[in-house]
Amino acid sequence: MPTITIDGKSIEVEKGTTLLAAAQKLGIYIPRYCYHPKLSISGNCRMCLVEVEKAPKLLTACSTEAAEGMVVRTTSDKVKAARRDVLEYLLINHPLDCPICDQAGECGLQDYYMDYSLARSRFSMADKVRREKRRPIGPNLVLDNERCILCTRCVRFCSEVTKTSELEVMNRGDHSYIDLKEGKALDNGYSLNIADICPVGAFTSRDFRFKQRVWFLKRTKTVCLGCATGCLVEAHHNENVIYRLVPDPNPETNTWLCDHGRLTYKALQAGDRLKKGVIKNGLIELEPALREAATRIDEARGAVAVMGSPWLSIEDNAALARLARDSVKTGDYCFDFNFEQGIKDGILINKDQAPNTAGVRPVKAAYGGISMGELAGRIASGKIKLLLTEARAAALLKDALKDSGTRVVVFAANRGEIPAGAYATLPYAAYFETPGTFINYQGLRRRTTPPVAAPEGVKPLWDVVNKLASYSGASLGLDSGDDALKGISF
Repeated sequence: MPTITIDGKSIEVEKGTTLLAAAQKLGIYIPRYCYHPKLSISGNCRMCLVEVEKAPKLLTACSTEAAEGMVVRTTSDKVKAARRDVLEYLLINHPLDCPICDQAGECGLQDYYMDYSLARSRFSMADKVRREKRRPIGPNLVLDNERCILCTRCVRFCSEVTKTSELEVMNRGDHSYIDLKEGKALDNGYSLNIADICPVGAFTSRDFRFKQRVWFLKRTKTVCLGCATGCLVEAHHNENVIYRLVPDPNPETNTWLCDHGRLTYKALQAGDRLKKGVIKNGLIELEPALREAATRIDEARGAVAVMGSPWLSIEDNAALARLARDSVKTGDYCFDFNFEQGIKDGILINKDQAPNTAGVRPVKAAYGGISMGELAGRIASGKIKLLLTEARAAALLKDALKDSGTRVVVFAANRGEIPAGAYATLPYAAYFETPGTFINYQGLRRRTTPPVAAPEGVKPLWDVVNKLASYSGASLGLDSGDDALKGISF
């Protein structure tokens, strides 16, 4: 294990460690554009040049491996001059469109210019190269070739991560530019990661463009519930509106985030978002809707079934189990879900599109219940007069419900989730609006943190269940989500 010295600080590192990685371990920051920890090393931006004692010229820290006795300087006069020269070279033809660029506020060129240059441009505005601007390049991205500094992160991402290879560097020298390969489109399912890793705003998100300046955004760490992978994410929001989701890199699940997961927040602002109850096809205030649902449950007592949902949190499933056992007093309740698990595309997307299949198991262990097959059989035979469940879970019983005559009461966040023929629908707060506990396919426990508040009057599902029970004359005593978790081991 070689021992090296960087800016007067000594460190022992494993063989093969680069100077840039060694400096990071010492807390010494070396600027970079082309380097990314999850992509191959390119070494083409030259921003990470450092001075190594006895070396005839400056070396790129991202590609130079540490060797015994190396003495490295990252802030010498030669290094500072090289950084200024690199920035001047990169800025020679970069457009001066910071006021309208969506990367403003998180742009590597802006930040590094302020930190390492502050030099006036010696280049005539009239001589700047002009390239194609604002070009849609797939369903999710816009490309501005004039801003591109040819770091090639985008090319390497498509080649090494998605292995779809849509992008390449065209031409040579100062005529080089990034473009699509002939016959390709940038629609690989992970394309919005390119907007994240582009350091200068050449690639921008069509979804986020011109929606909000980044310095106004607050950041809340939470969980993506687009599938059973359970990626960690950051929700960027302002004034109770989420504007984008980005990955929160971690070694357990994800460095990246799929495009589907990034756009799950849109259900919050969708035109079909439920803020009131629905009886048959008519909107109704929540309290009357609750009373109506409770009345129908009481009418069918003795023939009521309750089914949990792998799309709901452990708290909400536990509340449904309490409702079945302590309020409805039925033995016909089901928390039995078995879906194929595993990453289907080799990157992140899970075969199981429900986020909490594993999280329903502790509820089943605590409360028992019947199997999905048994419930389907009882519904098909006409023994169940009313089914209470979450809207997407109801689709799992579609065939059994078809000609059964069973009245269906569901919980839903959006009208588009409501199954055809549902009698009553009760709205609830989404997990961007309320805390909830989930267990991903690996068995990792994840808890959502709400970045925004639910619409006025819309409550967490456990709270709606608690009120529903009270209308039937039973008290579940659920004053918080944690109350529902009592007796659950996980």
